[in-house]
Amino acid sequence: MSHKPDWFRDNEILIINANTCGINKDGHEQYIVNPETGIRSNSDINDSLAEACDMIRIGMFNRSDIGYFPESDALEKDIYVPKYHDKGLNEEIQHLISDRNIFELKTLGELKASGIITVSNGHGSPSSDQRIGEIPYIKVSDLRAGSVNINPTNMIPSSLAKQFWRGEESGLKPYDLISPERASKNIGEFCVLMPGQQKVVLTKEVIVIRATELASFSQFYLMWALSLSAVRRQWERIVFMQTNREDVGNRLLEIMIPFPLSNETAERVAEPFKRYYESLENARAAFISSLSDSEFSHHIHLGESV
Repeated sequence: MSHKPDWFRDNEILIINANTCGINKDGHEQYIVNPETGIRSNSDINDSLAEACDMIRIGMFNRSDIGYFPESDALEKDIYVPKYHDKGLNEEIQHLISDRNIFELKTLGELKASGIITVSNGHGSPSSDQRIGEIPYIKVSDLRAGSVNINPTNMIPSSLAKQFWRGEESGLKPYDLISPERASKNIGEFCVLMPGQQKVVLTKEVIVIRATELASFSQFYLMWALSLSAVRRQWERIVFMQTNREDVGNRLLEIMIPFPLSNETAERVAEPFKRYYESLENARAAFISSLSDSEFSHHIHLGESV
């Protein structure tokens, strides 16, 4: 009979979800950096993986990056990435509402299945030589700082846009929430599609989330919920590296958000987001109006007129 190590447990898998392993992405030694001064140590290597292994050897498992998970879970989902099974990454959102009886936790998958939200992808990606036209093409890099930023160098013909839309319209609505799905460090960081920006072609590699008429909350509430630090933390668990590109796949449906138990709660917490984005739209409308009344001509692409 072969000897089993002391840490072995039947039907369970030991994981170490270490943040560092002593080398950086270029293969060089990674040293500890003083967070207050930014000064790098000349001798202390940042290797939390080795530290965790040393703890396991002496029978100590009280580190947050060490744990066990059922073998059946890994076999059922066919996922063997340590961070995916690190339940500690979900503890923050669970703790956030544990003493608040005005919310309950629901996954995006549950909300989608019940028809409360829709979750879809973008339209597609035209070739670079086709980007000569009047309809903005939105890439992953155009989604930043909570806004959809139109790049005037990425415009495609209306006829080509309709091919990607599969119809006369884009299918997008004001205040749709959009996030990168692949090939970005900002996966899970949502932007708001402002009124007048619906006439765009979105790259396929984005997520579009929208509250339906069945929802007891608005798009502004969704933005509030998806912007919570405790919610953003969960994306660390489900974003995997596929060869050289980050990818989230259908695992995004496992993200948990606070679900309001009353309309009043949803409106109250979402009010700052509603006020902010509506004020942006009001400022934009006033700006366009003032330019249209001007005796001078300007070429500024801010989307359709409102």
